[in-house]
This record gives sequence, C-alpha cells and structure tokens, in this order.
Amino acid sequence: MSIRSEAFTWSAFPTTEVVLERIALHLSARPVRPVVTRSGHRARGRFPSVRFSQTRYESLVEEDALRVMELATLVVDCKSHPFVVRLTDTHTGKDFDYTPDQVLTLEDTTVLIEVKGDWLLKLDKPRVSLLRIARGLKQAGIPFAVLAEQDIRANDLQGRLKEILMRRPVGARRMTTVDKSVWDPLCSSPPSAEDLRRWREAQEECNALLRRVMGRDPEDFVECCQE
Repeated sequence: MSIRSEAFTWSAFPTTEVVLERIALHLSARPVRPVVTRSGHRARGRFPSVRFSQTRYESLVEEDALRVMELATLVVDCKSHPFVVRLTDTHTGKDFDYTPDQVLTLEDTTVLIEVKGDWLLKLDKPRVSLLRIARGLKQAGIPFAVLAEQDIRANDLQGRLKEILMRRPVGARRMTTVDKSVWDPLCSSPPSAEDLRRWREAQEECNALLRRVMGRDPEDFVECCQE
C-alpha cells in the first residue's frame, strides 16, 4: 500500500486557535446523538479515563482508540463525539452533517479523528462516505485523520496497553491540577523499574502511532484500503 502525504502533513496543520475558529464557522444546529443508551446491539460505553472527561465510545475499535489516547503524551485533550459540523459535498454541492468520533487537542493544533474497523474500510458505501467527509473537511481547512483498526491493534498493542493500564494507579481521576500523563499523578504508588520502562515505551509507541496516522493523507489512505 503506497500512501502519499501531499494534501495534509502534520507540520502544515493550522494552530488550535485557527482550527477552533473554523470549526465554529461550521457548527451544525443538529445535536450530537446519544452514544451511551439503554439499548442497542453495538458495544458502547464510557472509557474510564484518568486524563480526559469526555471519553465515550460506540464500538470496540473506538474504545481501543481511546486507550491509545490515554497513553499518548502528544494528546493534551481528547473529547469523544463533542459536536456536529456541517460540511459541503465537493461533488454535489449539498450540505451534510458529520460528528467526529474524537477531537484531539495537541500542543500546537487540533485534529478531528474518525475511527474505523478494517472491514468497513473495504466496503464501498463507508469508504465513499469517508472520502466525502475528508474532502469536506479539507475544503473547510479543518485537519482530519482516519484511525483504522490495523493502526491500533497491530502487534498486540491493545493487549499491552490493557495490561499496563490495569497496573496504573487511578486515584487522580477527579484531580485537575496534576499531570495525569505520568504513571502516578498523586505520587502515592511508585512504579517498579519494569512498570516504568513498559509505561514509557507504551507512551512512545502511542505517540509514534499518532505521528504516523496524522502524517498521511486521509483520502489516499481510504482509497488504498480497497486494494
């Protein structure tokens, strides 16, 4: 699979201030659909994040993506399904609404994220819909990336993240004045040398994953998934 990175490179993303201004110009009046409901066949729920306050998911692959964001120190804030934006279909000229799965605030920019299972990326209808979203966001000047199952489940990444997060102290969830990206924000349970090594390696692996995903062109990636 050959992925070009011509249209969107991370270094070319606008600042968070600019991105938020552009999002504000495209906000839809439509409310965000409820993600966590009493019924429904898909996996859905609230991810027990220590770092972030709005982490809901409506599929297992979205839950896995939130696990990556929890470890990635590049991510300053992560919100799930926070708003609906109104975009324009670049082919038909018609407007449509889109709710991003996640919105990531990084140190220098903000990026909308769509999380997709590999099997969906091989189907024509979801792939066409994703391309419409990518092109609409590009026209609006809003950074966008597609995070696929193949990105976040390769090499048993999820198994390793689950294990290290289970060992991590969680007492800082309600704290707002501590650094929640470290092993123990409250400094009450020092990690073993092995836990600290694995924690830092997992953080860097998640950072590298996000750099790779946000450095590729989302349209090229989606189009190549059918090959």
